[in-house]
Amino acid sequence: MQGRTPVARLSNDSTKGTAVFTLYAILFAASIAGVVGSIALVARDGYRRMPRETFARTV
Repeated sequence: MQGRTPVARLSNDSTKGTAVFTLYAILFAASIAGVVGSIALVARDGYRRMPRETFARTV
């Protein structure tokens, strides 16, 4: 190895795999929370809810 200096690695492969798995788990949890939150919000706000009566009673 003449002319080449050794490079110190910041992390080994197992640490990198754990970090990637953790980031994917956080991303997955955030996306599921977003979908569930959107469904709960639409179910609660009454969007496109059908009225009980088809016409306004004036009597």
